[in-house]
Amino acid sequence: MAEVILERLAQVLENDAPDQEQSLKEWNNDLEKDLLSGGGSQFSSTSDDSSEQLSALNNAESRLHESLVAAASPADVCKEGDSNEEADEVTNGIQVGDCNQNLSFLSEILRAIGLFMRWYGQCLQSSFESGSASSKNPTARLKSNEMLLLYCKLLDDATLQSSNECPDIPRFSSVCIFRATYGNDNVTASARKSFVHSIDGCTYLMRALLKGDQPVPRIFSVVRNVHHLISAAPESIPKMEKILETFAADDCSGEIENDSEHKKKYGLLEVLVATLAWALRSDPQFPGNAADRRSDLALEILRSLFAMDAGNPSVPLPSNDIMTQIGMMLCEVLCLSNADMRVYQCKLAVVALLLNAPGEYSGYLVSHDGIKPLVSIMSYQLSLVVVERTANSAEDAAAVVPILLVLRKLCQSNEAVLQIVKDEVFPPELEDSFAEKVAAEMAKMQSEGQSKAKNMAPLDAPRGTVRWKLIRLMTWIDSSVKRSACELLWTLCNEDATEFVLRTGFGNAVYFLGNKGVVNLPAGVNA
Repeated sequence: MAEVILERLAQVLENDAPDQEQSLKEWNNDLEKDLLSGGGSQFSSTSDDSSEQLSALNNAESRLHESLVAAASPADVCKEGDSNEEADEVTNGIQVGDCNQNLSFLSEILRAIGLFMRWYGQCLQSSFESGSASSKNPTARLKSNEMLLLYCKLLDDATLQSSNECPDIPRFSSVCIFRATYGNDNVTASARKSFVHSIDGCTYLMRALLKGDQPVPRIFSVVRNVHHLISAAPESIPKMEKILETFAADDCSGEIENDSEHKKKYGLLEVLVATLAWALRSDPQFPGNAADRRSDLALEILRSLFAMDAGNPSVPLPSNDIMTQIGMMLCEVLCLSNADMRVYQCKLAVVALLLNAPGEYSGYLVSHDGIKPLVSIMSYQLSLVVVERTANSAEDAAAVVPILLVLRKLCQSNEAVLQIVKDEVFPPELEDSFAEKVAAEMAKMQSEGQSKAKNMAPLDAPRGTVRWKLIRLMTWIDSSVKRSACELLWTLCNEDATEFVLRTGFGNAVYFLGNKGVVNLPAGVNA
C-alpha cells in the first residue's frame, strides 16, 4: 500500500549508508515491476486520512528533489527548504560531466522521480480532489520549470551522451520529461506549456533526436516525448520544424549559398522517417531478440506519423520523396512474419496510418505485395472478435473497424486491389461450385415467380472461413462494426445487390440494402 512504499522510500533517501544506491534500486525495481504488470493496486492508498497521505507524498517529493539536485551538483548547495529559485541557481551552474560524481546513484534518483510521477498519476491522483492547487499537488515541484530545465540539461550533456561506461542518465532524464508533461491535470498541463514555450524544451529534444549512435531505449524515450507533444501540444510542431531547419542551416553553412543540391532537408517528418528506416533495416534482423527494443521504437514512430495527420494545420505537406520512403517502409513492415507479436503490433500501426493514406498508395501496395498481408491482418482480427468474442463492443470496433475501412478504401481506389481482396475472401477455385449454387437458386426463384434473389442464408460461406466471419459481423451489435463489414462486402460484390444477397444471404443483407435504398423496409424499422 502507499503508506508502506512511501515509508520505505523515506528510509532509503535519509540513509547515507554504502548500500543506499542498492536500496533505491530495489525500490525502483519493485515499483516498476508492479506498474508494468498493470497492477498498482498494492501500492494504492488504504488510508482514510488524505491529509496524512498528502503530507507523506509531499515529503517524498521534497526528498527526491533534494537528492537529485545534490547528486547532479558537485557543490553542497541543496539544503532543506530550498525554493525553486535556489534550485534554478543549481541548474544554471550544474556540472553533470564531473567524473567524480556518483552517476549510478544519479541515474537511480532520476528513475525514482519518473516512477514516482507515474505512480501518482496512475494510482493515486484520482483519490485527491480534481484541479487542486499546485501547492497541494505532490508532484508539482518535480514538474517546475527549474526541474524541467534540469532534466533537459541532463538529457543534453555531451559527456553523458557519449559515455559507454556510465548509466544511461540521458534516457532517465527523458523519461522524467515525459512523466512531468504527460497528463491533463492543471499542474501537468502547465508543465507541458512551460516546456514548449518557456524553457525551449523542444530544442533539447530535437538535438537528442538527431544525435547518432545512441542506445535504442534512449531514442525510444525521446521519440515518445515527441509523439506526446505532437498529440497534446500541436503548437510544438512548428517549433520543432523551425529548430530542425536551424540545425540544417548550420550544417550547410559552409556550402555554396542557394545550392539546393547540397542543402539538407530535415523537418520533423524526415527525421522520424530516417529513424524508422534505421530501426527496421539495421542489424540484427528486425525485430531482434527479446531484449531488442527497436520494435518499440518503430511502433512509437509509426504512431507519431499517425498523429502528424495531413489534416493537422501545424504539419507541412510532405514531399513526394518522403511519401515514397514512407510507402516503402510500410510495405517492409507488412511483409514481415506475423510470428512475433511485436511485429504484428507494428502492422496494426501501419493499418492506422493507411486510414489517411492518399489514394495513389493503393497502386504502390499492389506492386510491392502489400495487399495480401493486409487481408491476413483482417483474417486474424476477425478471429479475435468472431471466434474469441471479446464481448465488448468498444473492443470489437477497435479490433476490426480500422482494417475493414482500409481495405474498402483501397478496393474503391484501385481495381487490382479489389480483385486481390475478392480472391482472398471468395477464392477463385471455389467459384465454379458457387456458380452452380447460384444457378440452382436462380432457377428456384424463377419457378416461384421472383425476380430478385431472396435466399435467406449465404449460398457458400463455410464456418471458419474469412467470408463466414465477415458475414457474421453484418448483424453485429456494434453499429460501426456492422456497417464496416457490410460496406466492404458491398464493395467486393461490385455494389451489385443480387450478388450481395447471394453471397451474404437476404437475412443478413436486408437492413444494409434498406439503408442503400435498394429494398423497402417496413415503416418504423431502422438498420
